[in-house]
Amino acid sequence: MNAGLASDPLPESALIAAAVANVERCGMRPWGLHGLAHWWRVRHNGLLVADAIGANPRVVALFAIFHDSHREDDGYDREHGPRAAAWLARVRNDDHTAHGACETTFATIRALDDAAFTSLHAACELHTSATHHDDPSVAACFVADRLDLSRVGYRPDPNRMPKSAALSSLLTRDLIDAAIARERATLTWPGGSDIERVWGVRFNPHTRD
Repeated sequence: MNAGLASDPLPESALIAAAVANVERCGMRPWGLHGLAHWWRVRHNGLLVADAIGANPRVVALFAIFHDSHREDDGYDREHGPRAAAWLARVRNDDHTAHGACETTFATIRALDDAAFTSLHAACELHTSATHHDDPSVAACFVADRLDLSRVGYRPDPNRMPKSAALSSLLTRDLIDAAIARERATLTWPGGSDIERVWGVRFNPHTRD
């Protein structure tokens, strides 16, 4: 686990429950194409690059959990990011009509400092529409999501990811090949089965997302 999470761990299983509640409300499958296995790989990908580029690991982990939680279909739903960002803003403002949010979710999002929340909100809102971002935390989120594009038939392309000197040295062919291998292995890659321990969701090696 990234040191930034280990020293002050997020209550990730409660946050996952909030995200899944919204997935189900939208009529989506928790283990679908943009569901739990994808989120877990996004978390892994983001934490791989976070320290090297100065990203906030809490923002990366929260983005992984919430960025696709408001999809209404697995296709060209360009507004799912803005919907997730709007939901996070409601939680931040203590709006108890925000579907799925428990007290732990409210407390976790309120506890973020303003800079971290701004990064999380921007990453969720823009991840479907922007390619580059100067905020290292937002950039790490974009990279994390795009490293998992092989699940929809595309090889991750560093030219469509944020650019910085640190990222240029990280986004090697080997790193991209490893991300593709994790996607093809679903959750049977080393660390994949930790989803049950960290997020409290039962790992099924036969589940395809």
